[in-house]
Amino acid sequence: MYWPGFVFFLMAMFSNSACSNFDASNVLDMIAKNSNKSLNFVEIHSETFFTKEIEVTGVVLFGKSGTMSKYIATPSKSEMHIVNNTLSLVNSEGVKSMSLDNYPVLASSVNAIRWLLLGEKNKILENYSINYSNKGNDWVINLIPVDKEILLKISTISITGSLGNIAIIMLIKTNGTSITTTFSKL
Repeated sequence: MYWPGFVFFLMAMFSNSACSNFDASNVLDMIAKNSNKSLNFVEIHSETFFTKEIEVTGVVLFGKSGTMSKYIATPSKSEMHIVNNTLSLVNSEGVKSMSLDNYPVLASSVNAIRWLLLGEKNKILENYSINYSNKGNDWVINLIPVDKEILLKISTISITGSLGNIAIIMLIKTNGTSITTTFSKL
């Protein structure tokens, strides 16, 4: 028997199984530990009967306290900031702010991502059923709203990544459209 090859095979097998034993709870913990950062993003809003596909690019910043800021470069420069339950949009026309409490579907999407980044598993479990799968270091978390009003608009939020890094967030609406956001390092 060729022992060096056999030893290499065993090492490869054990290193893969050690890395692939992440459960959803471990992944959520890793995401929360790795969430305070700035990333490039490309966001694709799918085509509808009335609109063409829209591509939005820029930089997004996730803060430790759950704040999120989006600095949009294209198609037109603007900013979006979420602090507590207030969403502020800043563009050439000025600043518009609104309470997420008045927009439960929007709040659901924002809060799912915020709770994920903050590691607030209980809030996620209260508001979503979770489907989780992994292969090696790569994982997929699907969040399905439990609130019937939200479920009428959003069928799932699919989050894919590796170890503690989120790569893609896809919001799939019940009307068949989607918003896919891909993240990359600055």
